[in-house]
Amino acid sequence: MEELNKILNEVLKIDINELNDTLSMQNYEIWDSLKHMELIVSIEENLNIELSMDDIMDMTDIGSIKKIVSDKLKNET
Repeated sequence: MEELNKILNEVLKIDINELNDTLSMQNYEIWDSLKHMELIVSIEENLNIELSMDDIMDMTDIGSIKKIVSDKLKNET
């Protein structure tokens, strides 16, 4: 998850030490729909995974992003 934390830090400009599972699109002003798509593209490219539209729609907070990415990475092996 270190790579994912790095992506979240770079795209959302969140200090890695401040990342928590409850941080969401609703309570973090910079995280708008455009920033969300930038985040999705960065995750797919850097982690070499493909996210479905359902995955993308469900990724509304850090906790759900970590779970979905973790599940995808497990299924890739």
